[in-house]
Amino acid sequence: MKRLYMIGGPMGVGKTAACRQLQQLLDRSVFLDGDWCWDAHPFQVTEETREMVLENIAFLL
Repeated sequence: MKRLYMIGGPMGVGKTAACRQLQQLLDRSVFLDGDWCWDAHPFQVTEETREMVLENIAFLL
């Protein structure tokens, strides 16, 4: 059975650090960091870019 853990919270609380620790503790695990989906220059959130990011994340999952 596959499990999906979603970790959320404000910036700087240790989400990435906690996920990296979980990745080491859980056998056959994958860490998908959604932050890279928003890494664009220039950074502009529009309805179009928001939809693109959500589609890309859903595709990865």
